[in-house]
Amino acid sequence: MSASHEERPHIVIVGAGVAGCHAARNLAADHDVTVVDRNGIAAEATGLSAGIIAPTLFYSDAPAVARYANAFFREFDGSHGFSFTKRDRIDVMTEAEEAEAQDLASRLSDQGFPVAYHGSSAIEERYPQFDLEAFAGAVVYEDTGWVDPYTYATALQAEARERGATFTLDADVTDLLVDNGDVVGVETESGSIEADAVVVAAGWRTNGLLPEGVAVPIRPYRTQVLVLEPEEPLSPKFPLGRVGCEHLYFRPEHNGDLLIGGGHYPIDDPGAFTTDVDESFQLEIASFVPGFVDGFDDAGFVNGWAGIDAASPDTRPIIDAPRDAPAGLIVATGFNGLGIMGSPVIGPTVRERLTGESPPFPSDLFAADRFNGVSESFEYVSTSDV
Repeated sequence: MSASHEERPHIVIVGAGVAGCHAARNLAADHDVTVVDRNGIAAEATGLSAGIIAPTLFYSDAPAVARYANAFFREFDGSHGFSFTKRDRIDVMTEAEEAEAQDLASRLSDQGFPVAYHGSSAIEERYPQFDLEAFAGAVVYEDTGWVDPYTYATALQAEARERGATFTLDADVTDLLVDNGDVVGVETESGSIEADAVVVAAGWRTNGLLPEGVAVPIRPYRTQVLVLEPEEPLSPKFPLGRVGCEHLYFRPEHNGDLLIGGGHYPIDDPGAFTTDVDESFQLEIASFVPGFVDGFDDAGFVNGWAGIDAASPDTRPIIDAPRDAPAGLIVATGFNGLGIMGSPVIGPTVRERLTGESPPFPSDLFAADRFNGVSESFEYVSTSDV
């Protein structure tokens, strides 16, 4: 990374979602950091997410990442109004999935994680509102929960600002500035901003901001969420969870409502889709939920929305310099709907790419070169299915 400032390199971060805010928080202590966004904090994918936190599940093969992320949310709890709501998670399994689920639970338990597999009758006894007659059982995680995405992002922003970061939240970045093979800044509609390095954390828009001939394998996809009001509020112990065979996930709201999401599918023109939920998805939820959770035969519809996110081929983010990128360019994208949950790794990994300072987990999981030869037309896999 070139140094136009004698003591503190200037880093421009494009995107003020959770990825950009996390990177800013981590870098601002010893870098001059400017975060630029066209719409504001958490204005797109971050603000529309469910905020589910389950690192042990999604990084079951990378325990150091899971432990680091789990610890971060608990340590950050209480910062600038942010709160982490701890709640069990159940991943409901069919008979065909049972053996693999038991193996997973046993392996994670042996590694010290609070995870166990229980049959359907034991799950119903523990969480009485469920009807699991059609299922074999569930993997129970006791180190999971959820956060409010907007509050989380603004808390990260507040800490980044305390460390010296600047946020410009009404500027649309139109181009990267490159000179002699080095990134030297960004161009916005209101002028250019010089930089020693640029981090592009712009979700599905990331490839559109990269120089010609530089790209990462991400695909935009659409996901949908409904919030339902049951006949009686859900129990304070009602868990979050997933029904993989139905491609659905769920969590309670603080007021006892139920948030349920799914309806994922890749799209070619993300700018042309609305934030309204499809009628077909509403009908799918109306058909499934009353037979799965008691008290929803006459449930009320509270609200619903749809959002666009970016998927990578293996459902894990790309936090790295893309192939053939100019020096000083890093991307943080392809979070597959898990950007909130996986966010603790973003700052340390971006920092390593820029400074060489190693994080306390294997950052090669997020390397760009793991996809060498993979095209942007790869087969999309939803994280509701893995």
